[in-house]
Amino acid sequence: MKQVLLTLLLLLVPLFAEVEWAMDYSDALAESKESGKPVLVMISQESCNYCFFMKSQVFTKPKVARFVNENFIPVELDLQSDPLPPYLKPYGTPTFYIVAQGGKIVSRPIVGAAKADAFIQRVRQELDKMREKGL
Repeated sequence: MKQVLLTLLLLLVPLFAEVEWAMDYSDALAESKESGKPVLVMISQESCNYCFFMKSQVFTKPKVARFVNENFIPVELDLQSDPLPPYLKPYGTPTFYIVAQGGKIVSRPIVGAAKADAFIQRVRQELDKMREKGL
């Protein structure tokens, strides 16, 4: 019986994967330096329906959470309440950037919401461009 419960638990854990958001941008940069992973910045705002969609429907998908957690230090910056570095320009919300260690922007802005597979594809394209440049 214990083996059955343990097996069920191990099968269910991936269903509840969550994106592990950094507390703030400076923490994300520090974690990036330690881990060698780039930072994935999401610029959002409270009144943004597309931001809500990304947080409630996309980042809750296990494959998206796994992709983000394995490849990035994710951080969300609120347009109204968080200070934005001058090199992170919002082009609407949400706007995503991939930022290398030390705060150097690597990616072009990724603007707007997308379903899980399309989001992974868009972000992966920018990540692959970064890796081609050796960053």
